[in-house]
Amino acid sequence: MKTLNYVGKSVDEIIEQFRSEYDVLDKEYDVNIIDKGTHGIFGLFSRDAVVEITISNKYYERKLKEFLEEIFKRFGVDYYVEVASRGKTFIATCHSEDIGKVIGKHGKGLGALQHLANIFLNRITDTKVTVIIDAGNYREKRKEQLERIVEMAVEKAKKSGKVKLDPMFAFERKLVHEIAKKFRDVHTYSEGLEPYRYVVIEAKRGGKKNEDRRHFKNATA
Repeated sequence: MKTLNYVGKSVDEIIEQFRSEYDVLDKEYDVNIIDKGTHGIFGLFSRDAVVEITISNKYYERKLKEFLEEIFKRFGVDYYVEVASRGKTFIATCHSEDIGKVIGKHGKGLGALQHLANIFLNRITDTKVTVIIDAGNYREKRKEQLERIVEMAVEKAKKSGKVKLDPMFAFERKLVHEIAKKFRDVHTYSEGLEPYRYVVIEAKRGGKKNEDRRHFKNATA
């Protein structure tokens, strides 16, 4: 996720310097020794060591977990956080008997928490990463709700030509776009600015098969 290049008198000195600069634990980084270096003879013909160090996903998983735990402490509730990653996607699952305080009304608390987590993790990586947060299986329940909403909206769009859904978080809009792909006679796109951005479900008209592709470029966030 993040690769650093060091030059120093020895490999051990380089690793010690790296660990003092980054709060890393064992097995959270990989070391690639490019040149071990040499002290030479009586100081002559000496050569610095060159090392490439890559910080692994495990480091970022721990950092994300610590970040979320610190936020949950402020809620004053008992909690348990699990973090896993796959490539550039980090998934945090939050457990608590008072999880409703985290989710918030209509998932607004969860959406805000995910937004903060994405900002935090992207600030300490060299590559763009995505953080997905779930709490109390909210996302699966919300997906089921959105499936029903889309089905009803599709039927209305067939009659009226177009239906505008209520403003949603980015992850909800993406779900809507995915769900709507099952219906060949409509296409979807997003309009508006955050936090009022919403999805439009529109009936396809003859000869406009590529219309949904054009709109979908602006529909992912």
